[in-house]
Amino acid sequence: MLLHTKAAVGRRINFVAPLPFACCAAGMFLRTPVVLLCLSIALASGAAGQSAHTPKPGSEERKALMDALRVAAEKDIGRKVIFKVERLTVAGKWAYAKVTPTQPNGDEIDFSRTRYRKQIEFGAFDPQGEALLRLEGDEWTVVEWVFGSTDVPSVGWPELYRTPMSLFR
Repeated sequence: MLLHTKAAVGRRINFVAPLPFACCAAGMFLRTPVVLLCLSIALASGAAGQSAHTPKPGSEERKALMDALRVAAEKDIGRKVIFKVERLTVAGKWAYAKVTPTQPNGDEIDFSRTRYRKQIEFGAFDPQGEALLRLEGDEWTVVEWVFGSTDVPSVGWPELYRTPMSLFR
């Protein structure tokens, strides 16, 4: 919101007020919290209300999700992988996966021979990955892929991407 004020010497000064102040200056201070609350509830209920399902092993949906995720994982790890799926949920156009990459024959990967060697030496490595995928048209794309983290990277994704909470339950 552009506001005009008079300086002490009578010149006009233009400035852009930050959002909370713009609302106050326009006399909408009391309405702003109500509008923001209603908007938040509307956005949250739309995403939170979607039910989630787990694609069955061997299904086309699961294959499409794992194929999309495999591209990101192989680029990150630097070798061919398949996944041991810990969790896979789909809600609307969003999917969440928690996976452990393995060699194509099912054996564990020696991550000390990858770019994660230093993390392993420092004891700050978990061989699981978390991914957030979105259906764009008829293709799944990886929005987030975090691997090797000892934290829980997905904790902020529902708020950051406005995803259904049912993905993570």
